[in-house]
Amino acid sequence: MIPSGCVPSILVALADTDAPEYDATATATCLKEPNEIVMIHNSLLRDAIEKLRAEHPNVSIIYTDMFNHIMEMIKSPERFGFKRDVLTVCCGGPGRYHYNLSVVCGDEAATTCEDPSTRLFWDGVHLTEAAYHYIAEDWLNNIVGSVSARASS
Repeated sequence: MIPSGCVPSILVALADTDAPEYDATATATCLKEPNEIVMIHNSLLRDAIEKLRAEHPNVSIIYTDMFNHIMEMIKSPERFGFKRDVLTVCCGGPGRYHYNLSVVCGDEAATTCEDPSTRLFWDGVHLTEAAYHYIAEDWLNNIVGSVSARASS
């Protein structure tokens, strides 16, 4: 799962709740509790996958990690070609992070950024094509390496 405590729509939705705890990274501020829940989920998922691998040694089960990839992009956006205000969405309306629940992409009032490749989030929920490109590139490199290592052993 992705770091939901860093997703603009969730940050906006929970901004008015009773003093949520924030965790500041180098370039952005994320909510602690949603990210902690996701980390627990991802850890339990990895444990379950290890059990399945042990039960089915002739099957390749590959875990892909979006959480850490996205956190890297949030912590070092310039390294990936993203703007420093990394949580500001490309397509949206007036509001914090350029996100507005009542102005969604496709609406007449919605505006889009000039260059989506400089943004991590497209619309407050979904990542941009550029973000998915970096994630997929790393996954594919790791999967090929993992499958090659298993095939040679």
